[in-house]
Amino acid sequence: MSGVEVLIVGPGAMGCLHAALLAEGGVRVGLLDHRADRAARIAEQGIIVERDGAQTTVPVACSADAADFHPATLAIIVVKAYDTDVAARHALPALDESSGVLTLQNGLGNYERIAQVVPEACVLAGTTTTGATLLGEGHVREAGRGVAQIGSPSGAEHRARDAVALLARGGIDCERTPAIDEALWAKAIVNAAINPLTALTGLRNGMLVEVPELLELLGAVAEEAADVARNCGVFVREDMAGPVEAICRQTAQNRSSMLQDVSAGRRTEIDFINGEIARRAEQRGLPAPLCRALTALVRGLGVGEEGDT
Repeated sequence: MSGVEVLIVGPGAMGCLHAALLAEGGVRVGLLDHRADRAARIAEQGIIVERDGAQTTVPVACSADAADFHPATLAIIVVKAYDTDVAARHALPALDESSGVLTLQNGLGNYERIAQVVPEACVLAGTTTTGATLLGEGHVREAGRGVAQIGSPSGAEHRARDAVALLARGGIDCERTPAIDEALWAKAIVNAAINPLTALTGLRNGMLVEVPELLELLGAVAEEAADVARNCGVFVREDMAGPVEAICRQTAQNRSSMLQDVSAGRRTEIDFINGEIARRAEQRGLPAPLCRALTALVRGLGVGEEGDT
């Protein structure tokens, strides 16, 4: 193999979908897996994408050896938050001094952990509203095309501009933001409110607003998390309960990623969403009883810290 423009790190739902979208858009893309056997199967079959009732197979180079993709212009980390450090180290052989590394993961603290593996100026952070469901190895259903927001936590705006241009050329709708921490916190607040409540109740997003007690709890968690963000020096709009309720209605039929993880007996990202918010609150002497309680309850489902990765 030879160098790629974009290296997708992680063959989960978001990894497979983004690899397929970029390949369809004409970008030279590679998919990095940590399992050689699965990588070989995905490389042979391609990525199967279901959308709008149709099925397409997109050829994508896939390998467990990052050196196969050296040099990569941009590496995109899309593994679960608890695997961030390992994934960043796994991708190192594909990178050189000019490579950027972008996280499009859930939770807080991902770009900080990546910056412990690669130079801080190379690290980009982003959020995306695109949804996907993994149906099998290299088999993904597109659950809704969204927008990505990308920024440079270190202020290396040229890297952010280059990444946005590259992804846009591949057909991914994205925009550069100079306030990436605000975007990351806004998404974390939404996830902190919706994900654990769906995981604990087994309900789809839309049902959370149909039960008055759950709707009240949804808003209370959002406001608690928003208060922590403000105390961390991050601008967050007033009344975060409103946007969270609106997102539940817009994604009414969605099963959150945390609910999918619980249903499949996989480890969840609760420690990097509600748990991380509670940790940052504690650092500042703030109470965060709802985030702390939800973290404990989701861990108690048996798929928390000691779950299967």
